[in-house]
Amino acid sequence: MNRCSHCGTQRAALKRCSRCKQASYCGAECQNAAWKGHRKTCLTLEEVLEKVRAANLRKDWRGLLKWEGRMEEMMEQQPDAFCNNILALIVTHTGGWPI
Repeated sequence: MNRCSHCGTQRAALKRCSRCKQASYCGAECQNAAWKGHRKTCLTLEEVLEKVRAANLRKDWRGLLKWEGRMEEMMEQQPDAFCNNILALIVTHTGGWPI
């Protein structure tokens, strides 16, 4: 059972945020009600990848860990082939894992 990100109702079928694919809602009413708070964390996987790259370039290790953690959460929702492509992009753009 999934839980609505706004009201907490448990249902087998909820609709996911079309942008980040992380938040789940009962319907449009719950999604609209939650948007004010959700918009602060609503990012696509590509946007999170860019934040990982930027943190790495700044040598901001705390930021890097934060955004890598967020990226891992998001990648759990994706097929393995997609995750492998994202990891290849990270290695290419950062010159390898900094840690």
